[in-house]
Amino acid sequence: MIDDGESERITYVPRSHPRIRLDEVDSKNEMCVYCMCGRIVALDRAEMMLKLSLKKELECCQCRNRRISMEIDYLNDLYDGLIVEEN
Repeated sequence: MIDDGESERITYVPRSHPRIRLDEVDSKNEMCVYCMCGRIVALDRAEMMLKLSLKKELECCQCRNRRISMEIDYLNDLYDGLIVEEN
């Protein structure tokens, strides 16, 4: 590296597509949901309408992650033989 007295120059390549900022989200495409935990979150309207048509509960991301984690733990325990499933 040749030291010409200048600090390293950093160049940035501009993105071809502008990013969408959170404050620019179109309210027509989002839906406010009241979760069982008490949170009110804005989620994608098309996804929420699909969940409602499938008779699923609307939930926030944290509750969804918690539910999926509990289901995975249950399936792991069932596979390991720690739980006996009743017929």
